[in-house]
Amino acid sequence: MKNDVQGAPHIDKETEVAELTDRVHELIDNPISTWAVAATIESLGIRNIDAQTDYGYTSVFDLGDEVYRRIKEREKAKFKEDEEGEGFKVGSFSNSLKLFFKHYTAGMIFSMPMLSQIVAIIIFEYALWAWFNFNEAQATVVAMGTILSFILTGGFIQTLGRLVSRYKGEENFYLASKATWAVMKVAIPFILTAALFLLVLNVIFPFYPQQLAWLAVLYMVLISLLLLAAAVLYATEQRFMILLGILLGTVLVIFGMVFADIGIYFSQWLGIISATVFMAGYAYIYYRFKIRTLRQELFKQSLPEAEVIYYNTYRYFIYGFCYFTFLFMDRMMAWSAGPPPPEYIIWFNTPYELGMDWALITLVITIAMLEYSIHSFSKHLIPAQKKAMISKIKLFNRFFRRFYVKQIILLLIVGGLSIIGTYYGVLSLRAFEDQVPEIADFFANPMTFRVFWMASIGYLFLIYGLLNSLFFFTLNRPELVMYAMMGSLFVNFIVGFLCSRIFGLEYAVIGLIAGSVVFAISTGILAKRFFKHLDYFYYSAF
Repeated sequence: MKNDVQGAPHIDKETEVAELTDRVHELIDNPISTWAVAATIESLGIRNIDAQTDYGYTSVFDLGDEVYRRIKEREKAKFKEDEEGEGFKVGSFSNSLKLFFKHYTAGMIFSMPMLSQIVAIIIFEYALWAWFNFNEAQATVVAMGTILSFILTGGFIQTLGRLVSRYKGEENFYLASKATWAVMKVAIPFILTAALFLLVLNVIFPFYPQQLAWLAVLYMVLISLLLLAAAVLYATEQRFMILLGILLGTVLVIFGMVFADIGIYFSQWLGIISATVFMAGYAYIYYRFKIRTLRQELFKQSLPEAEVIYYNTYRYFIYGFCYFTFLFMDRMMAWSAGPPPPEYIIWFNTPYELGMDWALITLVITIAMLEYSIHSFSKHLIPAQKKAMISKIKLFNRFFRRFYVKQIILLLIVGGLSIIGTYYGVLSLRAFEDQVPEIADFFANPMTFRVFWMASIGYLFLIYGLLNSLFFFTLNRPELVMYAMMGSLFVNFIVGFLCSRIFGLEYAVIGLIAGSVVFAISTGILAKRFFKHLDYFYYSAF
């Protein structure tokens, strides 16, 4: 027991300290450090003068040291851990296996909308914004509209994810709905303004015929609204409804082409608009139902000031913009390279795109694993923190370093299997190339094979970087990811530009590989420090 500022503490002060220890223990359970205890004591309204007069300690931090020591003694008696740290195990192998299948399946559900479009193209020849029979001009403008939609909405998608998931985690659906609308009030005018700017720019500098420019911009606006609606459902963990919306839109595209005979453009526009309305409508009903059920509209609540929201989210916005630009940078480098020289500034190249789409399947299958990794990390944090005695902080960090290594090994296994399985799975379709001319066309150009293998390798490095990024995001360190992605995007652009001009357009994908390697290495170095001092990052995240 520390000494009183004027001598030994009175028995009443001892009682006060014991009661305060009970309150702090109840609030934060097993604290990581004395700083967390001191912060909690201050949050209870106790000042330095109160620590002196009411508890007999020179300051809040002095009092915090004593409360921290008492809590740790309680926890030590509770868990009775030995000095070797045996018993610092969280969960079992069977539980981890169940958790893997549960969350990997959830990750695949999120990936199913993308896979459903690939299946629709193979079986029906149509998807929401693709068609086997598009000529190069049509494919170019639709692809440009698609790419621009992802790039323009990327920052808003990440911002929605940050704000909505935060309020949903607090079960505050009222503020989640207000945050959604606040982002939409900026995102939608931004997209429309960008559309007008691109049309005016094309008049001043005619990169494309005006008719093609209008088509590209229309697809860009419609797909952007679709992505924003899907982002809201993703943030509220209503991912199955995204799949239903995409399937509904795809069915309407097929209906428009096969039965209504309204042409590919109107069929796809109908499908995209219907999917968007379905997802946006469901999100609205979901919010209203939750708000009414929890009676949250009865309380006066408001979002933080705009400046505060900006400060808390701008890193996520920049990362989202850079990430989606990164994903499509190699295509823009390849399609603007030739030979032969592209007819316009960017011109669609079918063999290159087929190789990238083929590799995209490996990305989708592997990235679903990240759902398991991040849920497993979050699930283990609190139980492990409860077992982190003052003498066991190193064990706490060591446990999660081992956990991190296991995730890397799992990623390599799933990634390797996905690449091999995707290659031979798609290759097996060659058995039908005599019956289906489109399959024969798919395998006709060796470029498709080269691009597939290079892109698959690049995507594997990228997913490792994303694995690291999710850990940083979980403990509120978005700046680590933002700067790493900005540097990787620059490398992707420079290397892709040089390789596509020096060696040939298909080598633009080397830019993707180089950028992904930089992203993997930079986030890997940061992750090593992150897990070495996880107790600090965990404490300082909140």
